[in-house]
Amino acid sequence: MKAFILTIILFFTFNQKVYSALTTITCDYDTFASVKQVEPTTEIMQLTFTVDIETSEAQVIRKNGISDVDLYPTGGGFTFVEINERGNVLTTTVDIHGKSAHSRNTILDSELIPSQFYGSCDYN
Repeated sequence: MKAFILTIILFFTFNQKVYSALTTITCDYDTFASVKQVEPTTEIMQLTFTVDIETSEAQVIRKNGISDVDLYPTGGGFTFVEINERGNVLTTTVDIHGKSAHSRNTILDSELIPSQFYGSCDYN
């Protein structure tokens, strides 16, 4: 656990775009991909993540509320994983340059409805 916290602290400390007091990452997604096609979104989807570096706890803030997410550092960024109340898995990966992909693996009426959004994030 100490190694995990140290990785997060080092990531935020040495990333030139990030201030040492980082608590918020705001992501805007303007491209959508489904099983059928890739297309621009009709409305920008925005996700805002808050990260408590001391506890390694993270949350996602959407129009419809706030949810806890798990935070995983990766080689050149990090991934947030959320399992919603229906058991669907949502992942958001952000690289150190701010590029991001948000993936949903949703089952609705017993059918898989996969989708992915592409966009960019700002570190505040």
